[in-house]
Amino acid sequence: MSLVPDIASPAIFGDSEPLLGEYIIRVVVVIVLAGLIGIEREFRDKPAGFRTIILIALGACVFSILSQALSGPVVDKGRIAAQIVTGVGFLGAGAIIRDQRGVFGLTTAATIWSVAAVGMAVGLGHILLGALAAVGIVTTLFLFDIFERIIGRYRDIQDYVVATPNTPGGFARVHALFKKARLRSKFRRSYEDGDALVIEFSAIGSKASHAKLREQVATAKDFVLRKA
Repeated sequence: MSLVPDIASPAIFGDSEPLLGEYIIRVVVVIVLAGLIGIEREFRDKPAGFRTIILIALGACVFSILSQALSGPVVDKGRIAAQIVTGVGFLGAGAIIRDQRGVFGLTTAATIWSVAAVGMAVGLGHILLGALAAVGIVTTLFLFDIFERIIGRYRDIQDYVVATPNTPGGFARVHALFKKARLRSKFRRSYEDGDALVIEFSAIGSKASHAKLREQVATAKDFVLRKA
């Protein structure tokens, strides 16, 4: 006799209407919660949009329900939950893109990770916890974006490629240019291009400071701002 319950047996899905009704409630709740998060992602035209977010949360929810239903003396219900975390981690990693401009998709990956947690919480019956987590996710993605834009006015990161005559002190002249504009520069690389010394920098500062730097370069004879 098997110690593992059959998921198709009446003990779980058959004549037990309250239990079946509870599963239906969990599935409906997770679709609603994930849908609220998906609307925000769809509104911002992100890769993981409305349907993707719902499917991730729904899958995590159903797997969690199964882990709870299959648990017993032999089967550990935490085993499936652990695999959900691993699988969602790989899914989130696929949303991260790295190129010469930097790393993109981290917020999308974090959203996928968090939405799966909402699905797991609801699937295991912790509906209030899942609802609170969903509210936290929406708040972070929607309202905190306003604060991020405000912060971005004072801490904006931009890349620059500056060309100056390849004469002694060229590097120091470019560094002084950034310092005058009150930008904190981070050297990336330099190379010679004919008679010019080309230096690539990443600069951190306010948007006003970046505008001041571009104005200084436009009026200076010894500097040319090239595209990154």
